[in-house]
Amino acid sequence: MNKASLWRAWSTALLLAAVTGCATAPAPEPAPIIVAPPPPKVVAKPAPQPLPRVAILVSMDTPAYTTVADALERRLGSRAMRSRLDRATLESAAPDQIVAIGLEAALLAKPLAQPGRPVVFCQVFNHVEHDLMSPQVHGVAVFPSFRKTFATWRALAPNVREILVFTGPGFETVLTRAVAAASQYGITLTHRTVNSDKEFLYQYKRLSASADGLWLLPDNRILSRNTIQDVMSFSVRNGKQVAVFSEQLLRLGGLFSAVSSPDEIAAKVLLRLDGSGGAAAGSGLLFLDEAEVRINPVIVQRLNLTVPESLRSHVVE
Repeated sequence: MNKASLWRAWSTALLLAAVTGCATAPAPEPAPIIVAPPPPKVVAKPAPQPLPRVAILVSMDTPAYTTVADALERRLGSRAMRSRLDRATLESAAPDQIVAIGLEAALLAKPLAQPGRPVVFCQVFNHVEHDLMSPQVHGVAVFPSFRKTFATWRALAPNVREILVFTGPGFETVLTRAVAAASQYGITLTHRTVNSDKEFLYQYKRLSASADGLWLLPDNRILSRNTIQDVMSFSVRNGKQVAVFSEQLLRLGGLFSAVSSPDEIAAKVLLRLDGSGGAAAGSGLLFLDEAEVRINPVIVQRLNLTVPESLRSHVVE
């Protein structure tokens, strides 16, 4: 082979090697494209709204009212301001919300209610007679829990069957709830409407022969000091069980007292103020779920009853 042939062979080999190498070598992967995320949008937060200021009106300086006012102040802190029962003073304070404790306070506060400034009353026994309810005026019931009242009664007196309750006019709707609660514990609650303390005493004595006892409610339209003493004396002499509305009345012969808790009343009032406490069906009131119970051991013994273990801590020493 001459030099020219050798050169051609060698060139051909190089060319074939180059072509073969290009055909088998993997193609390089394209470089990834990195897309940076857009910068976050800066959204200005709205300024927090100040909490509403609450005026607390107290009808009179009695424990039934002041203990609720104290409980409200503990929860509201600097938002609370106690105000005198004076309309000019209250209007100049310009509160955002008003709590009225007791009837006199509720009557003063009702005309001041307006859209955006609700009024919530509590510790008012007869709101119906004074037409307190309105779209801007709401209430918390004065009664302790009906269910706990009658559960206590059944536990203390397993054989109790019929209980009487007397009020002035305007309680037919509210007490339908009490009748239903009593029936859950096998108790027939018979409600009678009377118009005076003398009629109350007469009707109770007339109807008591067929009843086991009396549920005494704090309706000052039909109660007087003398009437309470007469009713309690008659009940003790005739072996009638009486549930009373204050611990002080246990000394006159009450079997047990059931009283609403100031802390629970305050909590329910705040629920109504912020709109999360729905009105009870048929009454427009927010009812209580608890009851503070005290038991008179002297009357328990006199009536040949027994305090169950679950209630021993409620016995008055």
